[in-house]
Amino acid sequence: MRRPLREGRTVHLLDIENLTASTSPTTPEVERVMAAYRRLVPVGPLDQFIAAVSHRALVPVGVALRGTRLLVRSGPDGADSILTETAVADRVDLRFERAVIGSGDGYFADLARWLAVAGAQVTVVTRTGSLSRRLYTATGHITYLDLAA
Repeated sequence: MRRPLREGRTVHLLDIENLTASTSPTTPEVERVMAAYRRLVPVGPLDQFIAAVSHRALVPVGVALRGTRLLVRSGPDGADSILTETAVADRVDLRFERAVIGSGDGYFADLARWLAVAGAQVTVVTRTGSLSRRLYTATGHITYLDLAA
């Protein structure tokens, strides 16, 4: 008997520039944020990571996040839009039981709602003080990064 495609799978949708609070994060900054992320968020063997950045952050983020699907789009909300468009186009709602949105940006509120309506468990991981009201109201599961640890 085959198990459903979604069962036990999580997609991690990462707005790295938001999580690092930098439009040009360094490799060590990304590594520090991801270490904090992994302390908070369970990661299973079937999980998929997708991160989006502007062209300025491509190399340092790519070095820090080997094995992660990396999307690039520059400009206002460039990384946010390419991450959202890719999640919808790739139908992550059909392939993942859980979705973790790594950002505090209100841009992701509609994506969070869409995933929740599709039956996915949605969690937002964000920095303290950077969660937008729109994203806050779109999900009931919020986890704050502890970068001091």
